[in-house]
Amino acid sequence: MSEGIYNVSMSFNFLLQATRVLSLNNYDEDELKMVYEFMIGLDNEILNDYNMNCNIVSYNNDLELYIEIAETLIDIFEEKEEYEKCQQLKCKIDESKIILEKNTI
Repeated sequence: MSEGIYNVSMSFNFLLQATRVLSLNNYDEDELKMVYEFMIGLDNEILNDYNMNCNIVSYNNDLELYIEIAETLIDIFEEKEEYEKCQQLKCKIDESKIILEKNTI
């Protein structure tokens, strides 16, 4: 899938944009939907690539940024009482944490 629309560099750039939009609390429903769909649409290949790359010095790897964004989305969707989306994001976080654990052992 990394050769498709979710190549690593493009998807990382999207993570940076998502971070900016969510941190400023300056998003509309369409932007929120786009970020959510992107986050749950990534497969383990991309998540593994995130784990192997470190583009921001304050994180050990890009996967940590992905997890942080997912946690922010969960907070937003909990406030909106959209619990199904929260559950899907929690599953992606769990997958990400398994990837992190496998590479730290």
